[in-house]
Amino acid sequence: MGSLQNTKNFSVRQWLQLGQLCAEKCEFEEARQSYLAVLQKAKRSGDLRSAMEAMAGLLRLASEALDSEAISRWDRELDAVMKRRPKQIPPMVWYCKGVVARSNGKPEMIKKYISSYLRAVRAQYAPGVARDEALAKGWAMMAVAMWSCAKWPRARSIADAILKRYEAKNFRGINGITYLILGSLSEYCGDLDKALSCFQKSHTNFMAEHNWYYHLYVLWGYARICRLQRNYVQAYWYLDLLEKTTSGPGFGLLRRDILADRVKLEQDAVDLLIDSRQGIIKTRETKKISVRKQYVLLHILEVLSEAHSRQGDDMERGLSKAQIIEYVWKEKYQPEAHDNKLYYNINRLRKLIEPDVRKPQYLLNWKEGYRLAPGLKIQLVDGKHPWPVVSRANG
Repeated sequence: MGSLQNTKNFSVRQWLQLGQLCAEKCEFEEARQSYLAVLQKAKRSGDLRSAMEAMAGLLRLASEALDSEAISRWDRELDAVMKRRPKQIPPMVWYCKGVVARSNGKPEMIKKYISSYLRAVRAQYAPGVARDEALAKGWAMMAVAMWSCAKWPRARSIADAILKRYEAKNFRGINGITYLILGSLSEYCGDLDKALSCFQKSHTNFMAEHNWYYHLYVLWGYARICRLQRNYVQAYWYLDLLEKTTSGPGFGLLRRDILADRVKLEQDAVDLLIDSRQGIIKTRETKKISVRKQYVLLHILEVLSEAHSRQGDDMERGLSKAQIIEYVWKEKYQPEAHDNKLYYNINRLRKLIEPDVRKPQYLLNWKEGYRLAPGLKIQLVDGKHPWPVVSRANG
């Protein structure tokens, strides 16, 4: 709760600003406490505008956490106050409603709420910098709404117009979000170089502002680009980082999207997944197979996978029995001592991964040893190293 120190004499407006700042830094509990402090002060003083803004902030936090009970509570309470004072609704209330609609997958409602936000800004703000910044914020979310409605040319034209008009003014959050939108649009259109360039610009803006929340969305964009470029090593690294970062209770929405992207990563053009960190094997035909305590089986697959990805003119890329015994058991090969042991474990592996053990498709006999089938796309995520290792197709 470090962000809430020395706040005894804060005004309502300062509490609201603190709540927003804490949310940007992913300090969700501190943000919630800030909005609750605003709500308490506003109710005592009869300040309905500030009460609505606090409820909107609490609703947005609940939406991020996918807390259905809290979403229902704050949505209900906010709607009740809005009905009582329809002419006093602050623009930020409409904006938060739009963000929640995006979280709920309701693109038409995003447009509706952000249109109300823009009207409220024009009606309630005097011409000047604050008004321009508020309008830029609304148009950035309108671009998101158009993206969500699959109106991609319209989304791009709005984003381009925002940069043309407001980029030099460097309003907080606006350039970062706009480049994030343009990066996602370029990614969808298959222009990965342009997408990466936009994500990098977004990255620079959010880092400068210490906006860690939206910076996580940039990292997610990097992960998607790496997956589409078949750079599975880097994609896994980004997703691992994001899963650790979003493991707290305040995250829900982003974590859900990240987990869905991990499924795509595991499925994309991979015949055999070997994840030594989690003790998991997965093939085209099977769901995840847990071999967490069967270290010998994992190790055999690891060394065969590394041989499979070997560079050079030798396209056979298998290992002799002697090599497997040396690499896996760290022993000098002796046929009478090792053949039965190796044969037993190879059979165990085949029973796990082969659709038909009588006609192996993955783990083949090879000369005086074994190999993984030519042409297999293998993804090895090796827990022994800080970076995963990828074995690509061969031969």
